[in-house]
Amino acid sequence: EDKIGKRAKERSVEPMQLVELYMREYFRDLDALGVKRPDISPRATGHLIEMIESIQTLIKEGYAYEVNGNVFFDVTKLDDYGKLSKIKLDDMLEGSRFEVHPDKRNPRDFALWKRAEPDTVLKWWSPWGTGFPGWHIECSAMSSSLLGDTFDIHGGGVDNIFPHNECEIAQSECANDAPFANYWM
Repeated sequence: EDKIGKRAKERSVEPMQLVELYMREYFRDLDALGVKRPDISPRATGHLIEMIESIQTLIKEGYAYEVNGNVFFDVTKLDDYGKLSKIKLDDMLEGSRFEVHPDKRNPRDFALWKRAEPDTVLKWWSPWGTGFPGWHIECSAMSSSLLGDTFDIHGGGVDNIFPHNECEIAQSECANDAPFANYWM
């Protein structure tokens, strides 16, 4: 457990306050290292409308489906899914990271929106019921909102190539009918 998490528990900090604590600590670290702060520091919660609109487009275009308040992206609808990582659908292991969700049509499909259980702390209204966005749709919505449907350079660690970046590409290109990023670094 890190020092911020300990401070948050001691103070009975609410989830959104915890986000603010981590952001402030991050900026303190940047300042201490002499790193220039970014011009924009988006928060996923500030882009929920864009996420919901993108998911609605994916459902309308036949790339996604809803089951019991969960919305999944159907990876079989995309011939080039895996183009960044060079992983083919048939080579993907089912349930290797998490137990396969019973509502998925295909174990390889990924979540765009997840139904919230009653004890879930962070949850929002959506056309599919109360829930929260999947990890990948957050990044796609923020980047397209701030950088456009296609932008030049997408950065990130090699640990995000699959599945995160691969899912970003799939949902972004299907929702926006445009290339997602020109270069990956």
